[in-house]
Amino acid sequence: MTGTKDERAIPGAAMADGPGVAIPQRAARASRRAIDAAVRDRIGRGLRVHYAGVLALPVPDRLRTLLDALAACSDTEAQP
Repeated sequence: MTGTKDERAIPGAAMADGPGVAIPQRAARASRRAIDAAVRDRIGRGLRVHYAGVLALPVPDRLRTLLDALAACSDTEAQP
């Protein structure tokens, strides 16, 4: 919590979603409930449609270089 007047006014506010994000504990418990498979599928389809253009873009060379370096480090650290 950042300690703003609005956050202090929420009884039982908890830092459930990271720094600076306060949500009531009741809402945190509700967010942990299982999501129906059909709802999950509908959300997944919607996200794929929404981000299809971004996913089709090529990975920038600088990011590819960083990912390759990270993979190389992970491979050498994983070996006994």
